[in-house]
Amino acid sequence: MKEPWTNEMKEQIDDIEIPEERLNRSIEAAIHRGKKERRKFPVNRFLLTSSVAVVLFGLFIGSAFVSPAMASMVAKIPYLGKIVVPENGEDVVQEIADELEEKYTIMGMGVSYPEKVIQIYVEGDESYYKKVKLDVKQTAKEVLRKRHLNAYGVEVNLGKEEVMEPTEEEKRNSQEFMTIYDELAKEADKRGISLLQTSLDYGSRELQIEIPSSEDTEEEIKEILDGIVSSHGMDEISVSFKKINMEKRDQDKRWREILSLLQDDLLGKQEYKVRMVGYSVHQEPEIQAFLSLSEKDDNAKAFAEELEKAIDEVLQSDKLSSKVKDDDYHINIYSKEDKILNR
Repeated sequence: MKEPWTNEMKEQIDDIEIPEERLNRSIEAAIHRGKKERRKFPVNRFLLTSSVAVVLFGLFIGSAFVSPAMASMVAKIPYLGKIVVPENGEDVVQEIADELEEKYTIMGMGVSYPEKVIQIYVEGDESYYKKVKLDVKQTAKEVLRKRHLNAYGVEVNLGKEEVMEPTEEEKRNSQEFMTIYDELAKEADKRGISLLQTSLDYGSRELQIEIPSSEDTEEEIKEILDGIVSSHGMDEISVSFKKINMEKRDQDKRWREILSLLQDDLLGKQEYKVRMVGYSVHQEPEIQAFLSLSEKDDNAKAFAEELEKAIDEVLQSDKLSSKVKDDDYHINIYSKEDKILNR
């Protein structure tokens, strides 16, 4: 790990980002039938060994005397095992989906946190659901067993497809936005203008556009937008801009990927006692692990420090160093009360 914080330890966690696709995931993890475009990740497995016992004995070996209280504390800290980066970078939910779609008709999958329940929705009628339910559950559990992820539960439910027809107004709004977006993007591309993201708030009729902070193209974009609105006889649309630091954006993407490679082990292995994970790149990158341990537990601080070392070692490994680059980073381990334990 790079140099630890020397400032006053922060008590607030306002800047914590918990990736929505993982920690708010009752969302659907779509399972694509037929040929799928797979994410490309390194395929070599890197196993990190980080034994709490070895570390602690290294700390105490030079002492002529270890007090009974100290010996008791050490005995209460479990063996943390290994933080494993998936060999293909695929998270466990997607791996289960890949296994299931070979044999069963699955509508979707998700995972809820902090409950750590993987939810699988079977597509079909009641008869098919009853026929495959136990096999589907067993398949999912077998993937978890192979990856030693003993903290997850599995629920199999009958999926119910709900088709919501858009209203006529929603259809008009959608068509209007697509017209604006297509023509704006085409003209911006001609002029070499970067549009990072574009969205329309239908209620206020405000077009929200993200552009690089290094570019001053706001007036030119407004001019293009006015021309599009006028040529199509649309009602007036306002526009607001958000400038994005591209270096920070790249850093955010890298650390989101880093967390995605760590989180299955951290969340899925009971011995880590992690209930949630998060990251932030505000000021400097930070990985956060939120434990189920109270700050009042006798061994909470020692446990947090050992978990920090295990995370730090895998961050410095060949597997992740290309993503970490030369970033100065921090690892913060939080108690059940959301107080930092490892500082």
